[in-house]
Amino acid sequence: MLPKYRLTFEPMGLSKQVTAGTTIKEVADSMNIPIRFDCGGKGLCGNCRIIAEPKHNLSPLTEAELDILSPREVKKSYRLACQARIEGNLTVIIPDKAADIEEARGKTGVKGLYRLNPPVERIILSDKPSKPKQWIPADIVDRITRQTKSFANCEVYIDDIEALRQLSLPEVFTGEITLVNHYQKGVTAVIAGNRQRSLGLAVDIGTTTLVAYLCDFRSGEVVASAASVNPQRRYGEDVISRITMANEQINGLKRLNGLIIDAINHLITRCLEQAGASHDDIDEVTLVGNTTMEQIFAGLHPHGLGVSPYLPVSRAPRNLKAVEVGLKLNPGTNLYLFPVISGFVGGDTVAAIIAEAPHLRDETTLIIDIGTNSELVLGNRKGLWATSCATGPALEGAHISCGMRAVSGAIHRVDIDPTSGEFMWSVLGDQENMLPMGICGSGLIDAMAAMRRAGILLPNGRLKEGMPGVLTDEEGVGREFVLVPAKESATGEDIRITLKDIRQFQLAKSALAVGIELLMRNSGLTKVDRTVLTGAFGAYFRWRNAVDVGMLPPEVVDGEVVSLENLAGVGAIMALLDKSQREEAAKISQTTKFLDLALDPDFTARFSENMIFPSLDE
Repeated sequence: MLPKYRLTFEPMGLSKQVTAGTTIKEVADSMNIPIRFDCGGKGLCGNCRIIAEPKHNLSPLTEAELDILSPREVKKSYRLACQARIEGNLTVIIPDKAADIEEARGKTGVKGLYRLNPPVERIILSDKPSKPKQWIPADIVDRITRQTKSFANCEVYIDDIEALRQLSLPEVFTGEITLVNHYQKGVTAVIAGNRQRSLGLAVDIGTTTLVAYLCDFRSGEVVASAASVNPQRRYGEDVISRITMANEQINGLKRLNGLIIDAINHLITRCLEQAGASHDDIDEVTLVGNTTMEQIFAGLHPHGLGVSPYLPVSRAPRNLKAVEVGLKLNPGTNLYLFPVISGFVGGDTVAAIIAEAPHLRDETTLIIDIGTNSELVLGNRKGLWATSCATGPALEGAHISCGMRAVSGAIHRVDIDPTSGEFMWSVLGDQENMLPMGICGSGLIDAMAAMRRAGILLPNGRLKEGMPGVLTDEEGVGREFVLVPAKESATGEDIRITLKDIRQFQLAKSALAVGIELLMRNSGLTKVDRTVLTGAFGAYFRWRNAVDVGMLPPEVVDGEVVSLENLAGVGAIMALLDKSQREEAAKISQTTKFLDLALDPDFTARFSENMIFPSLDE
């Protein structure tokens, strides 16, 4: 029998007895300790750096660790949690940068009033009718439906078992009751008392970020919102890693599903606290996400999305009950799950189309939703085309040596002082008192553009030796550029951009640029009148810098360019408050033409060509 050892995580102070040979990642997963495993625990991203003491109680450094960790980090007892195996009692310290914190920026700013055509209504029935009964009810349902028709002047039917269970409770026999009547399902909830407040919840499940909007069915207003990171990202930053986990791990799908349901329930509570409301006040939910996220949420295995021809189980919309998916609401509360366009283009893109309505415009619109997977929509009232670009997690801060999400401490802006030529940066959070911890996606684009202008970054992606901040190896080859020296960073380490980081960025920017180019060519559209940038990342980066580094083709920014915070979330809100938008969503999912870039014969050649950074005079 293998020996047992005590492992303690700090600063939480949580500990557990574990079997020798177990990785720190496996223990963290079992204890739900939030550590970043952006590559799914394959030893590729380096974002699960932890400090482990005493270091002799761990297995020898693996090749992956020797490749990622600097000699200075090794000396300071840094290890990769996914690689290091326990061989004695151990204390693990999780640095701030490795912690998978809940802070999420960029999607909670959606506000305002929206058109109302609610899918539900609340009907209040009194236990004291205004006129004497002229009939003897056959059963409780008969009594309620007759009362509703007589005193509320509307017809309802009660067939849902969850509503019937509520109707049977003793408390509904005394005093007033509130019926929640759904336009398709009839009565979905029976609540004791006069409960007139009627709210709905719109949820956007991103691969990286999760956001919920609480809306008022009487005013059409967004009354609260809350966001967090998607907790599934501890098993990998992209959808492929989530599909792999569902395929290879026992109860993998169940674990992924449970994580997202728990996270949504947590956001529901946060929204209700902001609004001073209760769970019984929510009458309807809409949910959008990419195809993989929607299937995992619904408990549908995503295996088919990971093998050719990459088909979803179904493209059609679904109406589910809260009790079926585990949401802590009235059990019969309806949840509308958006339809999808393909295995690669999901309900979040359909929702973005609903919000921006390019199919109702004469001018040509290009919607760019940039993230781990970037979705593109191009067209006008004559037709829409859509595709998905594998931009990878680099633009979300993953797989970058000093990368991090757009949270407090992240460098999100980089410029060059026009007088001194020195690099300047801005940090999210308390700008005056917070030192930088790393760099997020928008900062990475700025840094690449600034390095190009300074002559540090060459067109082929190499670093120019001899330039200020460029460090070389023993052969004199430029290997990294120090953006922030150790003495000015919160980590006490240089914040640097390495050749590997540049390569990751080139892959991302080329995928997006070629995706746009081939979408325009296949659609036959040669001019873009309006370009809309959206998503948690897409709405906040400086697009002119993206043009300079070849991430956006110049022709798509000749017309109007607008940044909108979260079109997917807005579309989810619109379909929540206006039921007619659901018919529109179903039509969009069926009529939008999907372009599979991998099948385009020119994709590989164009992708390789676009890896080069354009010359500055272009």
